[in-house]
Amino acid sequence: MDHPRQAHDGYRHVGYVLRPDDDLTAVVGPVLRRAVAAGEPVVIACAEPLTGTLLAALGDPADVRVASPEALQERPPDALAAIGRMVDGELPADGRRLHLVVGPGQLDDWSTWTEVEALLNHVLADRPVDHLCLLEPADDGDRDPDAVVRATHPWVLTEQGTVRNPDYRPPAELLREARQTLTPDPLESTEPDLALIDLDDMRTLRRALNRVLADTSLSPDAAQDLVLAIDEVTANAAEHGIPPVDVKLWCSPQRVLCAVTDRGTAFDDPLVGYGPAHGDMAVGGMGLWLARRSVDRLTAGPADESGAGCTVRLVVNA
Repeated sequence: MDHPRQAHDGYRHVGYVLRPDDDLTAVVGPVLRRAVAAGEPVVIACAEPLTGTLLAALGDPADVRVASPEALQERPPDALAAIGRMVDGELPADGRRLHLVVGPGQLDDWSTWTEVEALLNHVLADRPVDHLCLLEPADDGDRDPDAVVRATHPWVLTEQGTVRNPDYRPPAELLREARQTLTPDPLESTEPDLALIDLDDMRTLRRALNRVLADTSLSPDAAQDLVLAIDEVTANAAEHGIPPVDVKLWCSPQRVLCAVTDRGTAFDDPLVGYGPAHGDMAVGGMGLWLARRSVDRLTAGPADESGAGCTVRLVVNA
């Protein structure tokens, strides 16, 4: 059964896996019809023909809006920002809950889907939103969407209604575990294309990065985004870490990796940088947020096996 509404003052992230023989209107329809009957707005950000099916089940009421799902398919920080903007733009000012339906998302990129779904619980925690995520298996059948739902959604939709998910894992725990498998990157066992040891001049760093990245397959815009991200992370290491700060860059046909290392203590919070530290760009504190928006992956951890130092790794896929 659906849990009493008063227990859901904040964000309620609900997962549902689509099956080929599902009668979607019989499962999702009642949830959305209750929202409409309560006078709560509904936003559907799904591809066709799913959008048309849901609208038909609801009778096209005036307080149901259709939004494009395209921006939600970007790299995790951009997708999270797009969902945040959508939610903030649609939330009623009078305290009513917003109902958002997104999907279906195919799990062709397992790690990215897991990361986005986990982080939504952190980024939107204080929004009064019922967010229903519709997922479907990958075309090759190798990925199990139920695993993503179980790990990343505190609630699941069933034929009996919306129920608690006992297998849900907090986003920090899930991301910390997933990212331990990503570092160190195999490229780090090879000779770097650029190595700046004991860096003390940011202009030297930017010039060197631009020179090396010009010979890669990255577009000029992607290269500049990476330079911006490395610049922000290096400045952060110089200000908050312990010198010296070393910057190494590896370029392959598949990806570009940069490792920024200082002698300070590694921070162990995988949720840092998934939202501006505040709303004012002029006062600083935005470096990790800007860096995450500019790359495909950013992770941080100890610089070596002894636990000494801090290395931040930034990756852009070529």
